[in-house]
Amino acid sequence: MSDQNRNACDTSDRRPDRDYAPSVDPTGEPGIVVVDGRGLISSWNMSAAALLANAGTLLALEMPFGRLESEARQSCGIAFRHHSMADGGLICLCEPLPSAAGQAPSPPGGSMTPGPVQSLLAQVTSSFAFTRNPLPLWIVDPETLAFVAVNDAAVSRYGYPRERFLAMRISDIRPPEDAPRLLEALSDRSSPGESGQWRHLLADGTVIDVLVTSEWFTLDKRTLCMAAVQDITDHCRLEESLLEARIEAERSNRARSRFFAVANHDLRQPLAALSLFVGALENRLKDPTSRDILRAMNTALATIKNLVDAHLDIARIDAGTLRVEPVGHSVNGLLTRMALEFAGPARQKGLTLHVAPCSAVIRSDRDLLERILRNLLSNAVRYTASGRILLGCRRQGNRLRIEVWDTGPGIPADQLDIIFEEFYRGNTPSTSESAGFGLGLSIVDRLSRLLDHSLSVRSREGKGSVFAITVPMEGEAEVRAEPIHAPARPNDLGRPRVLVIEDDVIVLQALELLLDQWGCDVTAASGYDEAVEGVSGQADPPDMVIADFRLSGPASGIVAIRQIAKMLDVDLPGLIITGDTDPRCLKEARLSGYPLLHKPVSALALRAAVASLLGRDRLRDGVE
Repeated sequence: MSDQNRNACDTSDRRPDRDYAPSVDPTGEPGIVVVDGRGLISSWNMSAAALLANAGTLLALEMPFGRLESEARQSCGIAFRHHSMADGGLICLCEPLPSAAGQAPSPPGGSMTPGPVQSLLAQVTSSFAFTRNPLPLWIVDPETLAFVAVNDAAVSRYGYPRERFLAMRISDIRPPEDAPRLLEALSDRSSPGESGQWRHLLADGTVIDVLVTSEWFTLDKRTLCMAAVQDITDHCRLEESLLEARIEAERSNRARSRFFAVANHDLRQPLAALSLFVGALENRLKDPTSRDILRAMNTALATIKNLVDAHLDIARIDAGTLRVEPVGHSVNGLLTRMALEFAGPARQKGLTLHVAPCSAVIRSDRDLLERILRNLLSNAVRYTASGRILLGCRRQGNRLRIEVWDTGPGIPADQLDIIFEEFYRGNTPSTSESAGFGLGLSIVDRLSRLLDHSLSVRSREGKGSVFAITVPMEGEAEVRAEPIHAPARPNDLGRPRVLVIEDDVIVLQALELLLDQWGCDVTAASGYDEAVEGVSGQADPPDMVIADFRLSGPASGIVAIRQIAKMLDVDLPGLIITGDTDPRCLKEARLSGYPLLHKPVSALALRAAVASLLGRDRLRDGVE
């Protein structure tokens, strides 16, 4: 644009402060360009068309506003003052650049004679961009809080006639409790007016949630606040619904956690008693037919136990109620517990179970890792018909690979990718005694993912399989109490005395029957007080104590053993049995130093644990 064209229009009466006066074309109307949320031009008025004539085709629908803004500075001497709208769009007022403050660009074709100067505020509020904007817009005087102008969308949405609207104050459409915040927002000139989330009152008394975008501006030396309003009531209701749903979900999770804790304990109690009663019958029945029936009962019982364990584990994993608590601990304690638990079942099937000791210290959740190995060993024992099972470890840099080897039937190569899916049972007939429910490996896979431990399998059909879980190693183990060993007494070769503390009557009877069958002199008690009373009248202290972890009184099984040992002033070995799966309870039991058996415990596993504390030669093989 030439200098001649720039000087063709006299603009000496124009306000020199460009920050507060939009540029007007010679007709007296300010130039306005409306930009949508995508940054594209959506509309403009005739004044903008005249002022931006030298921008050529850049002032057009769907053209990028950024390109027009850049060209307007260079060829038209025009800048833009942006007013943000709640939908992300802009209302842009044309402003002269400082270098062009005293002159205005000429329209194409030569000079024009300026018309009468109209009120700049009236020109803004009567423009198409203001009156026909789909969002409610208004202008407020922050000194009086009075509405200065409202557009058609505001009249339609709020339900107030325009005359009434213009007779109201901005505080009249606010709930009373919001008034202090409104006054604070409008008094702070460093912030963009009343911007933010508010609640507004409609003419019919309805309260809606709105998002207000506003900005200060000045016209004719008058400071005003323009606001654009977006109704977000539905969004807020949705947020409230989601919050209520989250609270309800958390409440449900807590209820599920309590249910699983109770179910794990209470379901295992009768199973534990039944398992011990079956073990007690084993040496009493000599008839082959009766022993076959007993063996079938034992298989059914093991099936029920595995099914209960699997379903409760899967339910807790899916519900997110399993908490991962990794700690540093020696892997050897874990291997020892597995040897103690599976030596009996393996021997009963004629299998050799070899557990290789390892001195490494690993970092993992002790109980969840134990569940993984228990499922792997249980599968190995179930599906291996003859041969041996090996549990051992290999060091791989700063990680430890715990492996379970078996000489079972192996897994076909084309099925290795699906063995961790639920209900996978390979080629084992569903009527086979070794058939499970196909949930063990699914649980192993879920738990390994939860622990972030890598899981792998190698197998040769007809030769056997190797399952491995890889865990991180660390330098020091969690501090644990030293195991309590049986004291050496002169009468160690006599009938061993065992104190049993169990608050479930049926389980207590089963333990008493089984231990008596093994040649033990049993003192049975249903709680701590009864146990103290039972041993107080005896000449000699018991050789060991078997206690349920969770007793009906205030004392746990661990506390009961320790208090009785302190009262008798002897070193008293103890064995904890529990149907609890609460990680905190299991952690307390592990740290006690006493061996721990999970209900339902088999008679073979119980005998192995008792023999390790009393000595195998002190237990009788069966009924005399």
